[in-house]
Amino acid sequence: MLEVKEVSKSYMKKWRGKSGKDVLSGITFTLERGDCVGLVGESGSGKSTLSRLLVGLEKVEKGSIQIEGEKVANWIRKNKGKIGIVFQDYTSSANPRFRVKEIIGEFLQAFGGNKALDEKIAQLLETVELPLSVAERYPHELSGGQLQRVCIARAISTKPQILVLDEAVSSLDVSIQAQILELLNNLKKTMNMTILFISHDIQVVTHLCDKIMFLHKGKIVENIATTKLKNVQHPYAKTLLGTVPQ
Repeated sequence: MLEVKEVSKSYMKKWRGKSGKDVLSGITFTLERGDCVGLVGESGSGKSTLSRLLVGLEKVEKGSIQIEGEKVANWIRKNKGKIGIVFQDYTSSANPRFRVKEIIGEFLQAFGGNKALDEKIAQLLETVELPLSVAERYPHELSGGQLQRVCIARAISTKPQILVLDEAVSSLDVSIQAQILELLNNLKKTMNMTILFISHDIQVVTHLCDKIMFLHKGKIVENIATTKLKNVQHPYAKTLLGTVPQ
């Protein structure tokens, strides 16, 4: 489904003969259709940079990213609305001047979903377990958990084939995190999506994902099934797992 091959990215240009340090260096992995894979790493490891590359918000400098055998930019152009992303900062992800129905509806309309718009919005709110009355509210009238559910509803509104969740629960209270993770778990079971869940929290990742990739200093140092975590070999992966209560 998605193939990332030898991808590198740097934000520092060459200066006085010195080259910048790569944020990502030689990243290689594949996601099969229907996979739910976690990408875990500390702050500054390159997780968010990779998410932006995957959804076409930034261009690859070295290597390649392909979806169904096509360059990511070409695939996105041909399959509009079929790759979704949910960011960590839900407050800046939603236009504060829009009501919820407009936040979700704008996305649907952008990809040709004008028919039965109100009905579709109602169905999406039900899917993310929000009451219909939320449709008339503005972002500042919602709790953090509610607003993140709205962002998830918007991301899945076009029935994407790929969903990227970039630290989507890290800004929420622990109790709300658990509720959102349960929602995502339900979506994983009911929607035919390939999911990449990015987080710095190994506990959160193991709760949702079937496989986990450990990103350390811009490189994937371990790629392993969640059921086999006791077999990790890299010191960084062992250190992260050591922080998880038994």
